[in-house]
Amino acid sequence: MPIVVLILIGAALTIGPWLTQGQFDFTVKVALSIAGFVLLLIGCVCLLITRLYRKASANMAFVRTGMGGVRVVRDGGTLVIPVIHQVIPVSLETMRLNVERRGPHALITKDNLRVDLSAEFYIKVQSDADNILQAARSLGGKNIQPEAVSELVQEKLVSALRTVAATKDLVELHSKRDEFASSVQEIVQHDLASNGLSLESVTISALDQTDTSALQERNVFDAQGLRKIAEITQKARIERNEIEREAERAVVEKNVATSKKVLDLQRDQAEFEAEQRMKVANVKAARDREVAEFKITQDEAIAKRDIEKLKAVETSEVERRLVVEQAEIAKRVAIIAKMKEQETADILKKQAVEVAERTKQVAVAEKERERATAIGQVLAAEAEAEREKQKIVTVTVTSEAEREAQKKLIAAQQSINESKIREQTNADVMAYMAVKEAEGQRTAAEMQYEAKLRVADADAQSAAKRAEGERALKMVDVTVQRELVNVEQARVDVERLSLSNKQEFEAAALNFELEKLRIQMEKEVRIAAAQAMANMFSKAQMQIFGDPSTMATMSQQFMRAASLGNAADGLMRTLPTGGQELLAKVVGSVASSLTPSSTDASAPPTTGNGHSTPVATAEAKSATDVTQDKKPKRT
Repeated sequence: MPIVVLILIGAALTIGPWLTQGQFDFTVKVALSIAGFVLLLIGCVCLLITRLYRKASANMAFVRTGMGGVRVVRDGGTLVIPVIHQVIPVSLETMRLNVERRGPHALITKDNLRVDLSAEFYIKVQSDADNILQAARSLGGKNIQPEAVSELVQEKLVSALRTVAATKDLVELHSKRDEFASSVQEIVQHDLASNGLSLESVTISALDQTDTSALQERNVFDAQGLRKIAEITQKARIERNEIEREAERAVVEKNVATSKKVLDLQRDQAEFEAEQRMKVANVKAARDREVAEFKITQDEAIAKRDIEKLKAVETSEVERRLVVEQAEIAKRVAIIAKMKEQETADILKKQAVEVAERTKQVAVAEKERERATAIGQVLAAEAEAEREKQKIVTVTVTSEAEREAQKKLIAAQQSINESKIREQTNADVMAYMAVKEAEGQRTAAEMQYEAKLRVADADAQSAAKRAEGERALKMVDVTVQRELVNVEQARVDVERLSLSNKQEFEAAALNFELEKLRIQMEKEVRIAAAQAMANMFSKAQMQIFGDPSTMATMSQQFMRAASLGNAADGLMRTLPTGGQELLAKVVGSVASSLTPSSTDASAPPTTGNGHSTPVATAEAKSATDVTQDKKPKRT
């Protein structure tokens, strides 16, 4: 557009001044015309250059023919006048030419098999002037494009493919594609050079056997190919079957091996997991054991403190009880001693009164003796007078007296023996009762102690047996149980000490009570005996010859007999039925052994001078009854 404007301006300046009348002088007109002409010339040159000058691009060359001869232009430019010159463009780009041969047009290999093939040929025009000119001449006025080139060299390419395919079998073609492409390239390269073309490379993009449906059995090549295909396919089928079976066997073996390996790995994993769990359990158990041991230590310390506290409390309680019991016993002993002293004083006082009474009685008896002596002298004279009279009967009386004395001696001995037996029996029974009672208390205490020990031992054994099953997790229970057994043993020891002290103090208290009762009984017996003797002497019509000691001896014998009878009676009442029967049999057997064969025991005893002395059995019985009535009864 600017060039056209420049041309128009130049034309206007060249022609315009001469068309105007009188506006410009000649010189100006000439100058303007010259300037316009110059501008017109410049515009025409620029238009010529821009419109008629043709340049060759980097991928394109052209051949100009016409005036001036043939000129190959590449990497430059030249003027091309449409009427004078003709331009044949030649592309320098690489062109891809596709060649496909399928079905009936497929290639035939060396082993008479047809091959469906797809190949790409990469062709270009060499950039030298000769090849460009040769390509332009081969194609004539056609543009050098892939379609035109393919139309030109298609049969050459197919011929080269057929030539090379006929020299190789199907498998070789497939396995040696590079060699196949190189062989085709060598053949095509020489054929394309005459057309100014060069082959860069050949690519086999698809190569496969042609489908048998496209083959013709009447064709020799196809018939041989079908036979070859049948042989190969059947053989391949057999081999494939063998391979499949072998593959199945290998798969099974591989599966078995894999299963074994998996099982081994699972076993290893299980063993590792079990070992890991065991380690974790061991660590946990160790920690739990440490915690349990620490807890056991703490519990043992707490239990020991509690046991010590309990022992201290029980010990203090036992000591306090012992102190209280000792104080009570001391108090009771003091009271008993005081009472005993009081009773002893009363007894001594009464004995003094009785001695005074006895002295008075002795004095009276002395006077009676003197009176009796006087009377005796009178009676002696009378007796002398009568002696002669009685000489006849002396022998009889003497024998009777001796017999009566013998009877009295036997009766006295029997009485003494019976008294001794009664006293011994009473003493044995009392001792037996005391011993049995003490032994019973001791046996009861020992049995109670043994029972508690057995209970404690049973508890300890039970705790030990329970601890054997729970020792790993419950050591504290065993220790606490053992400490409880120790506490129980300590309690049993304390209880045994308490029972021993109690038994000792109870024995002392029992002895004190027995002594008290004995003193009371002796007092009452003596009072009753004195009253009985007083009644007996007041009612009896007898004369006693002898000194005061004779009277005292008689009193003592009387009181002893009364006390023995009372004791025997009390013993018979307190003994059980079996004991009473046994004691009665013993006394009966002893009495029967001591009784003489003569049964004339009804005669009254006589004194040493031959006079009979009545025995106050009624008074003694009454004294015994009174004593028995006044004797305190024990329940």
